[in-house]
Amino acid sequence: MNLKSELREDLIDKLSIGIILVNQKGEFVFANNVIQEMTGYTEKEVNSLTTWYEKVFPNPEKRKKVKKIFKSDIKNDIPDRTHKIITAAGEHKYLNFRYSELEAGMILFEIIDISHKIKQKQQLKKQKIIFENLFTNSLAGIVLLDRDLNILEANKKFKEIFEVAEEKLINKNINQVAVPVSSSDRIKQKKKFFLQGRKLKEDAAYRVNDQIKYCNIHIFSALDDEHGNLIYAALNDITENKKREFELKEVKERLELAVEGANIGIWDWKVEQEIVHYNHNWAQMLGYELSELDNCLDTWLDLVHPDDKSRVLRDINNHLSGKTEKYFNEHRLKSKSGKWKWIRDIGKVTERDEQGAAVRVVGVHIDIDREKRTAKKIEYLSNHDELTGLYNRRYFNEELKKLHNSRKYPVSIIVGDLNSLKQINDNYGHSMGDRYIKMAAEAVKNSLRVEDVVARIGGDEFAVILPETDNQKAAAVTDRILKSIKKHNSKQLPEPLSIALGYATTYCSNPDCGEKDIINCYNQADRNMYKQKFGSRG
Repeated sequence: MNLKSELREDLIDKLSIGIILVNQKGEFVFANNVIQEMTGYTEKEVNSLTTWYEKVFPNPEKRKKVKKIFKSDIKNDIPDRTHKIITAAGEHKYLNFRYSELEAGMILFEIIDISHKIKQKQQLKKQKIIFENLFTNSLAGIVLLDRDLNILEANKKFKEIFEVAEEKLINKNINQVAVPVSSSDRIKQKKKFFLQGRKLKEDAAYRVNDQIKYCNIHIFSALDDEHGNLIYAALNDITENKKREFELKEVKERLELAVEGANIGIWDWKVEQEIVHYNHNWAQMLGYELSELDNCLDTWLDLVHPDDKSRVLRDINNHLSGKTEKYFNEHRLKSKSGKWKWIRDIGKVTERDEQGAAVRVVGVHIDIDREKRTAKKIEYLSNHDELTGLYNRRYFNEELKKLHNSRKYPVSIIVGDLNSLKQINDNYGHSMGDRYIKMAAEAVKNSLRVEDVVARIGGDEFAVILPETDNQKAAAVTDRILKSIKKHNSKQLPEPLSIALGYATTYCSNPDCGEKDIINCYNQADRNMYKQKFGSRG
């Protein structure tokens, strides 16, 4: 599978999905933590379909209607439905329910919070900036369509794939540009499918001038703007991969995976003699000339990163012994400049002796260094707040969970809330408000140790985890933060920088305390913060 496709699927797999398993009696057999995060209701409050309906659909008429719809969906095998629910905090949310009937009358609910789609219009400006950055720099061909499949915008890679100029692209129908070889590959045929909010992934063949190109195409859930539905499609040119698949069916002696001009390294290993032949791309990928490399196995093994070597040898031996259909590994190789480069290494035994021992193995090296760096950047963004660079709420919550069975007790938690931020935003604009948030973040971070965790958990809220810190030390940290805050007030600011802080400490390292004790500690710190906040005003 194309790496960029795998990356996209990995990003999708990381989205939060609520899971509920219900038995024939309507009792919840299992519900994951996401359900409580979505609704605010605990396991004790909602432990069956009956209590679920009562809590999230408090209006009797609405509740009756939803029950009727649910029964009809199950009867008519309609697995997908969206409902507006009310959370424990009184907030309205739109949840998408997907039902699956299992054995013994069990029903599996997959629940996705799609409230953000309803708020898409308000968030469109911010999302547009993010989208344009990804759109422009993506290694995939990306096209934006209206609901009639007319092209609104396409990135550079899309134009390269279909060899079409800008002026011949915009406002044309997608099927005039991406001309499918088979009528079943027409995007128009699947239009109804993805306008229902589903995603589509498939391989398709297209006629481009006098040649045929193969693309792996992802069509994502439709977006809405003032013009109606927008359809987002990403295409990866997998023509070369398809060609190699065809060659692999016909050629058994050697893997012909490289094409002229493609930056793919080829290796051909005669196992018993430990002789390996490398091609020019294999050497050039690491900054070498082919003449600089010896035709032996150690040429490659000596370049493998020490931390990766045992895993690489394990995967090779598993394939040589017949435990795997092919050899596949991603590892780092040392380039001529001394830098480590990520390589995807794929190979296959093409010849065995009468006893079944591998005689010959042929494979390829693919440079995935840039993609690995991109993945690392995405991982960073998923754990950090964009404005301040601090960790975000998601990361903070994960760190709290890790403390349940740790040996880092006592643990103290500090919760902070920036004072008068709304007033500053209203009087001086949000850019000034952002400046205050960043100053507060800097003051808090500079007051902490390396091992402490500080996160921005809300618009004007911060939280700190202090491992191996008792109540007295936590008080000292709080004082340091307040002093650091005061230093910023020596600057010319329209309003003083001020923050309310509260802290609490838990000494319980017993596994029986676990999550409950950590959460109680956080809640106590939060309450102490509000006491300080409103006490200081009074």
